[in-house]
Amino acid sequence: MHDDESLDHILLKEQLEYYRLLRHDFLNHNQVVMGYLQLGKADKALKYLRVMVGDFEAEQIAAQIPQETISAIILGLIVSLRKEQFPVEFYLDEQMKTTQYWEEFWREEYGQALYGYTKECIRKLCGEYCNEGPERSDVFLYLDGDKGVFCYLKVMQGEQTVWENRLALWKTE
Repeated sequence: MHDDESLDHILLKEQLEYYRLLRHDFLNHNQVVMGYLQLGKADKALKYLRVMVGDFEAEQIAAQIPQETISAIILGLIVSLRKEQFPVEFYLDEQMKTTQYWEEFWREEYGQALYGYTKECIRKLCGEYCNEGPERSDVFLYLDGDKGVFCYLKVMQGEQTVWENRLALWKTE
């Protein structure tokens, strides 16, 4: 991040890039479905659509966070990892879907901390796990709001946790 750029400006530029990636993916998916339908393989088209929709579940959950900075950062993490072929499951604490939670808790500096955390996680994962071949790691992302913002990212290969990282942002008065 450049010193003269605000986090909001950086996130806006990133979101535009993520939009381009998602649009490209969406158009490719549509062509696959149209191809199946043109070949009379509606069952394969339906199966493909079900898998495709499941791939976007984490993004749908991230969009439920009403705090725009947090939502953009988490969405960026998920899209970046999916771009690198990491399947991501995202678990979001229910209270974090409410505006009231963020009005009571949010501090501007938390955005900087979470942004740095996510970039560190992406660098680590891509540096160590991107060239694994067909045995890809699964990424689990947890965002909990019990006593602040607690972000936990866990990488698993099968049943084994191979890497994890946590960030805790505690509310202080």
